[in-house]
Amino acid sequence: MRVRFVVRRLVHAIVEDNVTDKAAMLAYYAVMSIFPMVVFVGTLALLVLPPATVHQGLGMATEALPHSVRELLDARVDALIDANSTGFAVATFAFALWGASRGAVGLTTALDTIYAKQDRRSYLRRQATAILVTIGVALVAVVALALLVVGPFVTHYVASWVGGGSAFETAWDISRWVGAGLLVLAVWAIVYRFLPDTDAPFRIFTPGAVIGVLGWLAISALFGVYIGRFNSYSAMYGALGGAIIFLLWLWLSGIALLVGAEINHVLADVREHTPVAAAREPHVIRAT
Repeated sequence: MRVRFVVRRLVHAIVEDNVTDKAAMLAYYAVMSIFPMVVFVGTLALLVLPPATVHQGLGMATEALPHSVRELLDARVDALIDANSTGFAVATFAFALWGASRGAVGLTTALDTIYAKQDRRSYLRRQATAILVTIGVALVAVVALALLVVGPFVTHYVASWVGGGSAFETAWDISRWVGAGLLVLAVWAIVYRFLPDTDAPFRIFTPGAVIGVLGWLAISALFGVYIGRFNSYSAMYGALGGAIIFLLWLWLSGIALLVGAEINHVLADVREHTPVAAAREPHVIRAT
């Protein structure tokens, strides 16, 4: 499989599918769903974790994000923790789940287009799938929060028991971040497999998921550096500057997610068609 051939096909697919426009659509849906998702994840997490752990876990999980984005999420988590009560959890649980799942519905439409699939599922089944995927992602997020924060306590206990000392704690500190990274890959794999109407097998380690996650981390880090050094949005947009930065980050994140899906799709298509046949028909780039 020639790298240049695959890259050409990938660039053609990204342009043909208007990935940047679809990422803008996802940014709109994300604005409407990300805070309900934070509420939903926070409500679940607060049922099994103390408030300080939830807040600390979010801070650790968002270290790679731009400062303005972290501030928005931290403020929402603070408000959630302050309002935490049994009545609050029950009253907001269903609303937050429905609102968070709207982002999954928008992503379903985008991925169906990238995979060139006519969604044959009924409206109710698509909605149910979006809700189930949202619940699954929320559970993974809760596990990740617990892994990032509870890990050091477990490490200290095990190290004192086995006598591993600082070397054991260092190894565990690295492994818990690796584990959190694997959970992120699992989230992307769930999204790629279950949201679109596809019969592809479920795999956590796919080229698109790995490259997409790494690209998303790199984009977030570089965007944070850019905002820290060349931020002119506050001067241009005034009080809306933080919101504009947040929207830009969501748009860039959507691009990373969709490009990862394009990578998986192009590689699957190239495996099914020989390079010679594909070169004769450069516009037919999708498998049925």
